[in-house]
Amino acid sequence: MALNNINEMFDAENFRSMGHDLIELLTEYLHGSLEGEGEVLAWKSPQQESLRWQSSLPRQGELTSESLISFIREEVLANTLRVHHPRNLGHQVAPPLPIAALCDLVAALTNQAMAVYETGPSATMLERQVLSWLSTLIGWDNAEGILTSGGAQANLTALLAARQSMAGHDVWRHGSAGEMRILASEHAHYSVSRAAGIMGLGTDAVIPVAADALGRMRMSDLRQQWKSSIARGDKPIVVVATAGCTPTGSIDPLKEIGEFCHQQQLWFHVDGAHGASALLSEQHRMALQGISLADSVVWDGHKLLYMPAAVSAVLFRNPSHSYAAFAQEASYLFQGNCAIDEAYNTSYRTLECTKRMMGLKLWAAFSLYGTDKLGALVAHVFQTAKVLAEMITATLDFELLMRPQTNIVCFRHLPKSVMEPEVLNQHQATLRNSLVQSGAFHLTQTSVHGSIWLRATVMNPLTANSDLKILLDTLRGVVSR
Repeated sequence: MALNNINEMFDAENFRSMGHDLIELLTEYLHGSLEGEGEVLAWKSPQQESLRWQSSLPRQGELTSESLISFIREEVLANTLRVHHPRNLGHQVAPPLPIAALCDLVAALTNQAMAVYETGPSATMLERQVLSWLSTLIGWDNAEGILTSGGAQANLTALLAARQSMAGHDVWRHGSAGEMRILASEHAHYSVSRAAGIMGLGTDAVIPVAADALGRMRMSDLRQQWKSSIARGDKPIVVVATAGCTPTGSIDPLKEIGEFCHQQQLWFHVDGAHGASALLSEQHRMALQGISLADSVVWDGHKLLYMPAAVSAVLFRNPSHSYAAFAQEASYLFQGNCAIDEAYNTSYRTLECTKRMMGLKLWAAFSLYGTDKLGALVAHVFQTAKVLAEMITATLDFELLMRPQTNIVCFRHLPKSVMEPEVLNQHQATLRNSLVQSGAFHLTQTSVHGSIWLRATVMNPLTANSDLKILLDTLRGVVSR
């Protein structure tokens, strides 16, 4: 390739010009989404879409800068799920703060690998600062941890550390021995059982603990499952509590679980991927009372911290535990320096070697808005979820599963005629599919004890009460067709 062609590919002025055009396009997209313009999702079946994506591998560049911008407008943005749209009430994915998206551009262009300090000096210090702030909110002093690419990896990291610390021998080097067990709510995220499978314990090593009518781990069943496990000759090592479970947003009784773990010398892990952000709100932080008793906490930034996906913190109350998950040597990275110096090499503590700069966007959000404004976002969407629940309870044709504890509302439509449970379940699924494919709203569904419920997750602080009323009316309209 000619040198002038290479220079063109890296040309700073081309970057400036395309960057201006792209920011203008994204600003237009953001504004329209926030204003609720157009559909939440322009639904096309994946089978239908795949037929359009059959072009051959380009040998020569076929697009100009202008046509690339047009492609992004007409093919990419036009076919996204618009997470900033007020009627996007589907998954636990944030409409990211615009400043956080700009910080991700900085991370992408500078491309700090962060395996060791020298491959990302500023990125390392930003991350350590953010982790310190999150630990302070939990109620810990001198805690340590790492930012990872998502809550599933964060839960795996925490459970690996728990296994290494609780096994009684060097599991990392010599492998697992004995019947180690993990106690977790029946509503625990699937990443917990997935972690058990990855760790070689087997998914059957996760013992489900029954939840009460509000979706919270039942303490009486936790004690019973622990006793039964001991009686079988097993070795329970960790209890996983959930702060904001995925199906219903319920928060387990953290204080009682923490005290039980302390009494029985069990590792206490809190999966706060969704609900830990309630710590930002003075109004809601008491719902997480007892989280400071945990040995480890997972906290997703791409949920209620309003970050682009994916960034998750895994935090350890005891700093030494942050090294337990990956007790490994790699001489080409780790130079055998003193412990203080090596503490800045993030690869000691994470599954990832090459790890992008994740801390800047979190640091910027806290520095620009503070805990007061970020906490206000959390409090607002919690209140909006409460309003939706009140609307549902005031109707005769919808049923509420439980009062929301966070920003997730589970409900179902009740037809005029009585339906068998299986038919009623299918009715909810059909309603959801019709609603999503119409583009009017985005909802999900969840199954609780064999019953299917529609599930609204209020992530957007611009979702208005009028949107909620239109949601119920739109569902009624689908039924009447």
